[in-house]
Amino acid sequence: MLAGGSCKSFSIAAKLLESFLELKISSKQVSLLTTMIGSELQVSRDVRTQAWQDRLLTQPKTVADPPPPLACVQIDGGRIQTRDVDAGHGVFNPHWRETKNASFHRMASESFSSDPHPELPTCFSSRKNMSELLAGLGDEQDQNVVDSSDATLKPDLSWRPKPLFRSCLSSMVSSQEFGPMMAAEADRRGFFTAPKRAFLGDGLGYNWTIHEEHFSTFEPILDFIHPIEHLHEVSQSLESDRDVAWQQTVGWIEDCWQGNVEEVIGVLKSKQVALGMPPEDAEASDPRKLIADTIGYLTNNEARMNYPLYRERGLPTTSCLIESQIKEMNHRVKGTEKFWNDGEQAEAILQVVTAILCDQEQLSNHFHKRPGTCYDRKTSPK
Repeated sequence: MLAGGSCKSFSIAAKLLESFLELKISSKQVSLLTTMIGSELQVSRDVRTQAWQDRLLTQPKTVADPPPPLACVQIDGGRIQTRDVDAGHGVFNPHWRETKNASFHRMASESFSSDPHPELPTCFSSRKNMSELLAGLGDEQDQNVVDSSDATLKPDLSWRPKPLFRSCLSSMVSSQEFGPMMAAEADRRGFFTAPKRAFLGDGLGYNWTIHEEHFSTFEPILDFIHPIEHLHEVSQSLESDRDVAWQQTVGWIEDCWQGNVEEVIGVLKSKQVALGMPPEDAEASDPRKLIADTIGYLTNNEARMNYPLYRERGLPTTSCLIESQIKEMNHRVKGTEKFWNDGEQAEAILQVVTAILCDQEQLSNHFHKRPGTCYDRKTSPK
């Protein structure tokens, strides 16, 4: 199943098995076996989730040995392309489905008496660095603009918490179903009893509903990258001069980094007064709508944007770890040429891939516990 869940396709997995293990097996058989194991992993996950939901409210939370210095939970959405099942040979009704993804990181963390890095790191102020993230920043008209920041100067990031161990979760279920799955996995890892706890996500409402319902004792943190994207978009719509627009963006980014989100909201409101409120039929690119949406975004998330305090407590400020996990998953599950059977197969491949990505030997443990495994000690009948 390692080959079926790691290779770009089942046919490549079959070729590898034949080349390295001299095991001749069809891609169809690799697909069937991978789906079977993925379905078993799904059942195990659902059993753990149900046990968590059925627990007594007085039941103590799991204590890890040793406890994680910092328990960090991150959540983000992904995409997987599916097709109708039992519709005959070929691809029928191809459509994209959203996946819910979570990562659970044990992290080493140090606390500080004050903000260990009040200055905005150059990686955020460099036009060259940010051009890979922000739409339009790397266009041809930007190529001859001198970057005022030193993109080669590496910031001191020694204050950041360091990942020690990762486990992963992914599913196509609704957010209402995914929240208990996340809570069950977090308890299994002893996260609820960790001395420091953090929950990171973007501005999607269901992320913070999950936090409120299942992770209320975790510090809620808005991924620092997401307000940058909103502010860049506003600057681009307000300023025709690309250099002026970028300098304005950097100023707002720095204010957010230093915890002055209220000041940024005040500036945007003054610009909103000057331009007027957007009409109901305003286009998405209308500067009035972009400003209004960004004001709403920052206002709704301001309580989760106290980045100086998070750095002082040794907590992460970006959800780069879950985004990296999704990129690893996309290597296997996402592609314009990939169509998973909607339902069992799509859900199953997510379970296999996340089991492979976990730092723990999750697949090996599963095989050791399967009925009929050769690793089980057989007892003689009495």
